[in-house]
Amino acid sequence: MNHPMGKKRINIPETIATEIQFLSDRTCCVCNIRGNTIQLHHLDEDPSNNNIENIAVLCLECHAESQIKGGIGRKLDANQIKRYRHDWIQRVQERRKRADEIASIRSVTGTVRSLLEQEHLNVSDDYFTNDDPELLEKYLNEIIVVHKAQLTIAQVEWDSGVNSRMTNGSYTVIDFYSEVLIELATFYPKWHFNKQSPSHFFSELISSRFQWHRSMLEPGGSGTGGTIISTMAGGGVMDDLSRMIVDMVNALLFSYDLDRKIDFLNWKNSWLD
Repeated sequence: MNHPMGKKRINIPETIATEIQFLSDRTCCVCNIRGNTIQLHHLDEDPSNNNIENIAVLCLECHAESQIKGGIGRKLDANQIKRYRHDWIQRVQERRKRADEIASIRSVTGTVRSLLEQEHLNVSDDYFTNDDPELLEKYLNEIIVVHKAQLTIAQVEWDSGVNSRMTNGSYTVIDFYSEVLIELATFYPKWHFNKQSPSHFFSELISSRFQWHRSMLEPGGSGTGGTIISTMAGGGVMDDLSRMIVDMVNALLFSYDLDRKIDFLNWKNSWLD
C-alpha cells in the first residue's frame, strides 16, 4: 500500500517495534497516560523510514493531534514530538534504574558479579539466570523488608488525596514490583517466559494490565472517567503484580525445595500485610 503522499509504506520490523515500545514503556511519550491504546508514529511522516530514531509511541488522541491540518487546532509537529520522545525515554530509563537499585538481587542480597559477567552485561541483550537456592532464600527474606519500606514511602502520596500524587505513588510501587518479578524470573529456565527476556516480558504484561483496568473502569468509553481513572487503574495493576509475585514465590519455593526453610503462608501474609 502506498502512502497518500506517494511514499511506500514498509511495515516496521517486529524487533524495532518491540524495542521502541519497551524503551517507551508502551506508553505515549506526549501524555504519558499508561493503558491508553498506542500507535507507532513516523516522525518524518515517511512510512518507509523505519529507523528506530524516527519512530515515537503515541496514543490515539496525541497521534490525531499530529495529523491536524490547519484550522484553529495546532498541530503537534515533529520537533515537539522528538523532544517529548527523548524526555520520556530518559524518564523511563531513570525509573527502571531506580527500581533496579532498590529491588535487584544484587542490591538486596549484596551479591557482586564477576568482572567478566559485568562486561558481558554491558554489551549484550542477554540476561543471566540464577539456580542457587541459598541466593533465592536470602532474596526472599530480605525483599520483605524492602517492600514494607516502599509501601511506607508510597503511603505518603496516597494520603495526600491529590490524584496525580496518588497515581505517582502507585507507579513507584509498580516499578518496584516489576523489578521483583524480573529478578524472580531469573530463577526459571533461560527464555522461559514466551522466549523473551524477563524485562521485555513483564513490560508487555504490565501494559496489558493497565489496558484492562482502564477499559474495565470506563464502560462509557475511553476518556469518560476523568483523571481519577489513572489513579484507580494504577491501584488495580499494583494489586495484580503483588499477587503475581506471591504466586511466583510459591512456585519457586516448591521447585527449589525451600518450602521447609521458608513458610510460604507466613511469607505471603508478611508480603500482603
